[in-house]
Amino acid sequence: MIQANRRSNFWAAAALAASSLVAMSPANATDDNIGLWAVFTTTDAFSSDNGDSRWSYWFDGQVRLQDIGSGATQFLARPGIGYRPGKNLRLWAGYARVESENASGSRSFENRYWQQLNWTTGSALDGNLTMRARLEEKHLSTGDDVGLVLRFRTQYSRPIGAQGDKNLIVSLEPFYNLNATDWGGKSRLAQNRTLVGMRWTLSDKLRLTTAYMNQFVWRDGAEDASNHVAILNFNVKF
Repeated sequence: MIQANRRSNFWAAAALAASSLVAMSPANATDDNIGLWAVFTTTDAFSSDNGDSRWSYWFDGQVRLQDIGSGATQFLARPGIGYRPGKNLRLWAGYARVESENASGSRSFENRYWQQLNWTTGSALDGNLTMRARLEEKHLSTGDDVGLVLRFRTQYSRPIGAQGDKNLIVSLEPFYNLNATDWGGKSRLAQNRTLVGMRWTLSDKLRLTTAYMNQFVWRDGAEDASNHVAILNFNVKF
């Protein structure tokens, strides 16, 4: 028990250290935008004769208003298949289709393949700490190169209230470009997402997450962007 608590405290300290490193990034002039992301998510284990299978499905669809009033929008559909080799570990692989339109009306398309590792490190600070590492291979219509992006999310979740139907959620997710591409971007820290919100369990089949997310994007040859995004995430089980 003591060893498990030490591991949880280590991961909590590591997450705080990562937050500090991102927060200490140079303060330059930024382009501030207000956005709204509406997300539909469904994920669950496949059923089998012996109960839940080790195999799972994943799908999320998103509509992103990148800068409300500007006309910049993004649509994303992302299916995936997962396998659980152990109690606290799950492996995922999938595909995403992304369509984007900027404020001037120019459109671009992206085919994205992704592989993901999820694991739960245990309890910390009266809540749960989970990690997610995702590798993405991006193919954009605006260039020929394949962009490799590594994402690492640390998420803390803590029940609020006596009913157990509400959870405080705090997460941090830096993105790192592993290579430079002909469609833009250098090999470097590309963006960071910091999220604070509440997850509401409305029924056995439906959960709603409402959150604020700051998406900070480091840009080449332009002002960095600080996007202030309202998140509405509907998670449904069928």
